[in-house]
Amino acid sequence: MVIESIAGSWRFRLDASKQGIENQYFKERLSDGIQLPGTTAESKKGDYNTAREIAHLTETHPLSGYAWYQRDIHIKEEWAGKPIRLYMERTRVTQVWIGEEWKGTQNSVSAPHVYEFGAMSPGTYTLTVLVDNSGLPIKGGHMTSPDTQTNWNGLLGRIEIQALEPIRMENIQAFPDIAKKSVRLRFNVLNDTGLPAGAYISITLSDMIGESESSDKPREMTTMIHSVPGSQTVEMKYKLGERIALWGEFTPVLYRLRMSLEATASGKSFHDERSVTFGMRQFGTEGTQFTNNGRKVFLRGKHDALAFPLTGYAPMSVEEWVRVLSIAKSYGINHYRFHTCCPPEAGFAAADLLGVYFEPELPYWGAFQDPEDEEYDEAKAEYLREEGLRILEAYGNHPSFALFTLGNELHGSRKAMTDLLKEYRERDGRRLYAEGANNYFWAPSFTEESDFWVTMRTGHGGSMVRASFSHADLPLGHVQASYPSTENDYRLNLPDIGAPIVSHEIGQYQSFPNFGEIDKYVGVLQARNFEVFRERLANAGMLEQADDFFRASGQLAVLCYREEIEAALRTPGFGGFQLLDLQDFPGQGTALVGILDAFMDSKGFIEPEQWREFCSEIVLLARFPRYTYTEDETFEAHLEMANYGANELSDVQLEWSLKQGDQLIEAGVTEVTDVGQGELASVGGIRAELSAVKVPAKLELELKWKGSAITNHYPIWVYPAEVDTKPDNSVHVRRRLDQEACDLLAEGGRVLLIADQEPLSSHIDGSFASDFWCYPMFRSICEGKDAPPAPGTLGILCDEQHPAFKAFPTEFHNNWQWWPMLMNSHSLILDDWPSEIRPIVQVIDNFERNHKLGLIVEAKVGQGGLLICASDLIGQRHKPEARQLLHSLLQYAASDEFNPSEELSFEQLRSVLDPNAAIERHSHRGEAVINPSYPN
Repeated sequence: MVIESIAGSWRFRLDASKQGIENQYFKERLSDGIQLPGTTAESKKGDYNTAREIAHLTETHPLSGYAWYQRDIHIKEEWAGKPIRLYMERTRVTQVWIGEEWKGTQNSVSAPHVYEFGAMSPGTYTLTVLVDNSGLPIKGGHMTSPDTQTNWNGLLGRIEIQALEPIRMENIQAFPDIAKKSVRLRFNVLNDTGLPAGAYISITLSDMIGESESSDKPREMTTMIHSVPGSQTVEMKYKLGERIALWGEFTPVLYRLRMSLEATASGKSFHDERSVTFGMRQFGTEGTQFTNNGRKVFLRGKHDALAFPLTGYAPMSVEEWVRVLSIAKSYGINHYRFHTCCPPEAGFAAADLLGVYFEPELPYWGAFQDPEDEEYDEAKAEYLREEGLRILEAYGNHPSFALFTLGNELHGSRKAMTDLLKEYRERDGRRLYAEGANNYFWAPSFTEESDFWVTMRTGHGGSMVRASFSHADLPLGHVQASYPSTENDYRLNLPDIGAPIVSHEIGQYQSFPNFGEIDKYVGVLQARNFEVFRERLANAGMLEQADDFFRASGQLAVLCYREEIEAALRTPGFGGFQLLDLQDFPGQGTALVGILDAFMDSKGFIEPEQWREFCSEIVLLARFPRYTYTEDETFEAHLEMANYGANELSDVQLEWSLKQGDQLIEAGVTEVTDVGQGELASVGGIRAELSAVKVPAKLELELKWKGSAITNHYPIWVYPAEVDTKPDNSVHVRRRLDQEACDLLAEGGRVLLIADQEPLSSHIDGSFASDFWCYPMFRSICEGKDAPPAPGTLGILCDEQHPAFKAFPTEFHNNWQWWPMLMNSHSLILDDWPSEIRPIVQVIDNFERNHKLGLIVEAKVGQGGLLICASDLIGQRHKPEARQLLHSLLQYAASDEFNPSEELSFEQLRSVLDPNAAIERHSHRGEAVINPSYPN
């Protein structure tokens, strides 16, 4: 086969109104120009888009309709008699003309478009390609979505004229057999001569890619076949030797075979050469766990929707995919789930080199139908079936192609889905299949035709296998709704189905926008949504806080992701998880849920080596019931090791220490034990007296596998067992802004208002975890269900150096010790208060509302000083952390440091705390006694 690239300059014409077929543009010499491979957006074809999209990025030169691409091709003299083919690696719906002769149409969005022209006389021909990005038989999921890679129009990757041998090999598929240390090759021999021929096919190992200890010498194997006119299927087995190298995440070794065909027909000789690259791997299951070549695998996955903001489409080069996948691997990721999309050849090739397990999907997100259904759409059903077959044929040799599903959150006819699975599995058994990701999520159930189950719940209304959910899919997960501990897992929610369960789209913890990211959008997409969000924040008078909101919300997101991932690892026999996402998702309302931005660049929240402490092939885990203790208690933890590394581990011993800053509280080592590969194993325990902690403190528990660099860290907080929570005579504690409180302030008193939650007039419900996905999207979904939306907040921004926290150690962001205070709070909406007033603890609102929200705030009112806490510390006094915060606030309010400078009027105060009360600032308060206890 001779290949000639036809990339470069093409003639071009836009046709958004779709008049070109009727007007026969293929007969014209198109006058505009464009560079291919590329898209119309990259070449700035069409009108400039002035819109400001908010739900996703804005494409500067969008096109929905036809675009015509044309160039001259040259059929060389030496190609005479050879079949000619047009190969276009990735595009949309195409139609092709040679001169004025129509050559057909193709519509795959996942696999190459290949047009067979037959033998052509030498000379110059006009090739015209019509690309239509508006005429797909189905909505193409994230293959065509403006939320991700845009619905681009163009030709990407390889664009070639291929001159073929009249007798040749096609569609070579390699089926490894690791038990027999051989590979079965299935391919077609095509004979266009019209005559029978004798043919010799030779196979030789030409290359091994990757590190390997295999030393067997390659051998040549030759087989003779009788080639008949047309196409015939041939199968051959090639023995690789006794010392084969297996492909996997730890040893991504590839084999490349060279295949040659020598044929003679009617005295003419024909020669064809091809190569096939594959890995020796068998991806399967053992009970509820995945295996690769017999080694158990825990999928540490990320969702991917082919979002690449500079180009609007997925990279077509192996080098760029290696860069992207290497970043993901640096964060412990070994698995990609492609949401309703399929990466190009370069993506699979890079994953082969790096040992990453891919799970592409059909480009579909909807309902399957039975032929008996009244509204059965035969064209759509056949398109989905054929698209799956095209994906299997185009990418089936890649060992990284380990799993395949039919789409995302599907419903409709289960029989139609299982019939399709059976056909795919019979056609190609080199991978595992499942009917979809999170199918029937409102009433989940497993189908035995699936090899694995990707789901967020294993039962209706509960049985959760992830730790966070939207308020449209109640109940919430344990990160959102349960008192913090490290003991949660999903073992009681795993049904006896005998197949691996993978938790679907876990996390979705959003952070505040980074407006500095706007300048990075220098390609076909612009972040005008970020510009709108920035303007909203400026209008709310808080733009100077944007970076602080970004950093603080990001630290909360990391905290929640850590617990989410560790809960999955703490579950014995679990199949794995799929993050949504390691990187931001630029659409569907703008979901900034990543610790990396949409460019796969770090947002600065956490370094990769820190992330790998809890997301890697070997993770050390501590189970303990809570994060907060008093100094008269004993801290106890059960230690485990999740070993999904390459080997069994012998003589494992953990070192542990509990430190308060540089001060060692206690340390120890565990008993020596062995840990099997693919096991979650108990490796000892910890018992530490906390009496050495004399002041309120944050401690750090460090775990370390002795003799290795593998560590993990956990915070715990220790407080005094007895702490004074009664005010002295200088501080008046009130629950409401009643007349008595107003009089006290008017006369110069100090008031600590621990706000009763009921009468607050202007507030947002409390929440610990960061808002799920993005507020505007799920707010609208909840409203459509007539259900209350989520609080929509993104954690707190805390002035950690403020004297109010002298007795309550804290950081500038949420940590676990804030959980009961935030969950039992109603943050105050302070939009109408003076801009100079900044809360001591500010709750970070989402980018749609941009409320200034106060949890702890101080102001001068009348002649007095007011300190407000919008959390029910009094009702939470049984929790040591709430009791300690109450004590710290009381100490501050009684100190000389309590001297707020920013002033509030009583009217402003009442507008937030009690709009129905009558303000009489100077009225006599009668015989009321200010008691050093808490009024109701």
